[in-house]
Amino acid sequence: MIPREDRFVVDAFDCRPDGLLKPNVLMQYLQEAAARHAQQLGLGLADLQRQDSFWVLVNFRLEMAQAPRWGDDLTIRTWPSGFTRLLAAREFLGQRADGTELFRAASEWMILDRHHGRPRNLSRLNLNLPAGGPKALATELIRLRPGEAYTQVCTVSVPFSALDFNGHVNNTEYVRWALDALHRRLGHSPALRMLQATYTAEVFEGDAIEVLVSADGETPIRILERKANGASAANVFLLEVLPA
Repeated sequence: MIPREDRFVVDAFDCRPDGLLKPNVLMQYLQEAAARHAQQLGLGLADLQRQDSFWVLVNFRLEMAQAPRWGDDLTIRTWPSGFTRLLAAREFLGQRADGTELFRAASEWMILDRHHGRPRNLSRLNLNLPAGGPKALATELIRLRPGEAYTQVCTVSVPFSALDFNGHVNNTEYVRWALDALHRRLGHSPALRMLQATYTAEVFEGDAIEVLVSADGETPIRILERKANGASAANVFLLEVLPA
């Protein structure tokens, strides 16, 4: 399958104070590129709505060669790279206009039933997806598991503005909350060499989300988000980052 290419220019309002592109905004670029390609393949938002279904991101890994900066003219290349019964894989490659490679990323997605939130069997759907394809990363994409010795940093009350087309919190918002908590914990925001995320539950407007950080000098730095329900608190998101 021929990869799709999309161009994005990094605007000032997408950047941190040091001029680097915010990682959660970079993920928005990737999500938009993926959505455009899915629509091109007949697998977009409207196509799945007709089947009472929607895409959700469940695993993601980003590896940076150089962080995009304000003013960069980015070309993002994306392509599907195979699927199993429950997971569809998609790859990304980012370059400057001069061909300099900036980053590579890999992702895994599920299709959920809109009424019950259950994963749909991809092999039973009429999907225009290849059985396999080249991978962007040498590292295998695996699901993260919670570690120990987290310190609670803050609690987020989920606002309406965090919701997407599907009525739940967009995947990039989890990353924004996590990196804000990391800044509060460390007192600064390091540039990132690697970011890996695992999503474990949907989050909705009005939910209270506790953000916990494990940053004891060891790497990768680990961040956990969970619903604030006391003894019955449920994990919703795990993040690991490697500073540059």
